[in-house]
Amino acid sequence: MDKIALFYNPVAGGGTFHTRLDTIISIMQEAGLQVVPWRIRNNKQLLTDMAAMDLEGFHTIIAAGGDGTVHGVVNAMMHLGIKVPLGIFPIGTANDTARNLGISTDLEGYCRVITDGQAEPVDLGKINQSYFINIASAGFMTEVAHQVSPKSKNLLGKGAYYLSGALKLSEMKSFELRVEVDGQSFICNAFLFLLLNGKGAGGFNEIVPTAAMQDGLLDLMIIKDGSPAQLLSALRKSLVGEHLEDSVIIYVQGKKFRLETTPNIETDLDGEAGHPLPWDIEVIKHGIQVRVP
Repeated sequence: MDKIALFYNPVAGGGTFHTRLDTIISIMQEAGLQVVPWRIRNNKQLLTDMAAMDLEGFHTIIAAGGDGTVHGVVNAMMHLGIKVPLGIFPIGTANDTARNLGISTDLEGYCRVITDGQAEPVDLGKINQSYFINIASAGFMTEVAHQVSPKSKNLLGKGAYYLSGALKLSEMKSFELRVEVDGQSFICNAFLFLLLNGKGAGGFNEIVPTAAMQDGLLDLMIIKDGSPAQLLSALRKSLVGEHLEDSVIIYVQGKKFRLETTPNIETDLDGEAGHPLPWDIEVIKHGIQVRVP
């Protein structure tokens, strides 16, 4: 019987995932798969825990939680050189990575991705010695996201981010951003930058509608310093997918980037606090196999 390692975040999804374990185990056993569950304490400890386990030869390694949980499992797998397909049980707040890959948030749906889906190659971004599967960002909304408590996320879901952001709008401050992308460079004043592997993040599904997680490219979107009227105009255009042409938006694709800011600001990798800038970034084409529908 093939084995599945199930690494789950006990506080994600309101802390109720443990109530689903029996159903999950039943579905997997019917498909001839044995579930080996592991309760995640934190992402730093996860690397040590996975290193002590013999996971090579497993059918799938599942990350059950939100985007931060997926980030932790992906980084542990990459640092340990584990070549096993990744599965995602999206039980967190935004679940951007799963959404970009078409993975259902329904229990039956995400289980069937493991039993019946295909393992497909997916790109990764590498920043210094860390990896991200969906997004690396810094600026206004990044700072807001880090101030939202787990209790608020469980209570309000994605609305917790939007509410916190609305309350902090008057505190928006721009920063100087220096960008190098595939040998070209420029400088601008910005409120926020998003370096994306997938189409969406933060619950916004079409930030870069043409982005693909298998194309060997990363997509950089910068929101420049602008007036409230300019920013509102860009927001309205985003509702119909026309924002990338707006005057306060810079959009470029590339394989290698260097990003620096003045002053230094908070950063984020897949929903987790990121490393300080400057960043040297490269895309790892088809860096990991992921089970998808």
